[in-house]
Amino acid sequence: MRALMYLGTRKMEMQEVEEPRVSPGHVVLKVGAASICGSDLHGFLGKSAKRVPPLVMGHEFTGEVVAPDRGAEGLSVGDRVTINPILSCGRCEECLRGRTSICPRRTVIGIEHPGAFAGYVSVPAESCFKLPDHVGDLEGSMVESLSNALHIFDRSLHGFIRSVAVIGAGTQGLLALQVARHIGATRIAVTDMVPSRLELASRLGATHVIDVRAEDPVEAVIEMTDGQGVDLSVEAVGHTATQEQAVRMLRQGGEAVLLGLGAEAPMSIDGVAMVNRELVVRGSYAYTSLDFAYSLELISTGRIDVASMVVARDLEEGPGIFTKLVDDPGDLIKVSLVPNP
Repeated sequence: MRALMYLGTRKMEMQEVEEPRVSPGHVVLKVGAASICGSDLHGFLGKSAKRVPPLVMGHEFTGEVVAPDRGAEGLSVGDRVTINPILSCGRCEECLRGRTSICPRRTVIGIEHPGAFAGYVSVPAESCFKLPDHVGDLEGSMVESLSNALHIFDRSLHGFIRSVAVIGAGTQGLLALQVARHIGATRIAVTDMVPSRLELASRLGATHVIDVRAEDPVEAVIEMTDGQGVDLSVEAVGHTATQEQAVRMLRQGGEAVLLGLGAEAPMSIDGVAMVNRELVVRGSYAYTSLDFAYSLELISTGRIDVASMVVARDLEEGPGIFTKLVDDPGDLIKVSLVPNP
């Protein structure tokens, strides 16, 4: 079969590889669509120590069951599924607390195991979530991305969240915006420097869009909230400067969530302000199976729009698409690679 192989920094190549075989408790899927994550791009740039070449990446995907193991209960040939790619141990203290995303023994399909930038992939049957017939492969490949945004808000819902600032209008930022709208936030600011992304953010429900080339994002958010600051800020870029902005945008007792990857230097935090204003700054890593199931529900019922931000490209175009996304993405937000039939 054909697969997109990561061979080292900025080196992606289509290769012929052996098709996966059925193993106990697993199913082999014919890949429907596999979306490119920002973390895949970090890997492509040599900034992800977890991604060791040669490797078939791809952890946001759908597929059709073509070969289930006899122990794969509830799955049959022809079933269409989307995959939770995080494989947790289920026995450690974090797993028993329900925080499976930070299981110290976790592995991930597309990182420690061959991923879905290929014609076929083997996955554990318990990681499969059946797709409703009306949910297409592109939309299904976005379930994993939306799960990240849901995890943020699930851990931050300590009473009403009225105001939210989202830094970065990429995939994760636009999904966080929609989740904020879904839970009832009435003031939602989104910052970016790409006009087309800000236009999409406005269509998806942002009450304020802030072009950081033209105005100071912190000042604009403070003004939006009548000088108070926001209840919650979400940093979805992964730069030191924007992480620091996320903290400066907060009201008294507010919470900043760091989601973006790739910051190349530690952020600076004003410890006195943290104490005096009772601020909370935390990270958010991935999601739980419950987040994943709810993500699929929101997409399948049309309450979250993912179709507006994802486009399909042939898997064979993969090497060029990776280069374009890191060098000159233009209006592209999310690209899903689709193998030839």
